[in-house]
Amino acid sequence: MEHLYIEPSGRTPEVFFNIDDSKLCILGRSFPEDVSAFYLPIEKWLKNNIVECVKCFNMEIQLEYFNTTSSKYLLEMMRIIEDYKKKHDVPVAVHWKYFSNDEDMKESGMEYQQFVSIPFVFEEVRKNV
Repeated sequence: MEHLYIEPSGRTPEVFFNIDDSKLCILGRSFPEDVSAFYLPIEKWLKNNIVECVKCFNMEIQLEYFNTTSSKYLLEMMRIIEDYKKKHDVPVAVHWKYFSNDEDMKESGMEYQQFVSIPFVFEEVRKNV
């Protein structure tokens, strides 16, 4: 399986794949200047490598902020995972983490949940100060 790690910046999230639990993690803030240039390689990686996750696949999202265009790409990645589940009958889930004082981010996850037929796990986390 091809390694994936993208270091975070002030405008882009940290993105990495944890091989041990087949989890694609997207953490931080997402409002890149060129959203397509940032997310298209991740989508390509996902399409090329998800087939090697034969036991399960999870996506963990813990964002403080994301813009509208980033939202489109997050949904597209969820649809890739949804298609994979349908074709291969492999357990998949989106783990949506949100800070305890951020109801808007929790609601965003609940909205995504309505657009795909994969399970969501919601987890409230405390922000490290």
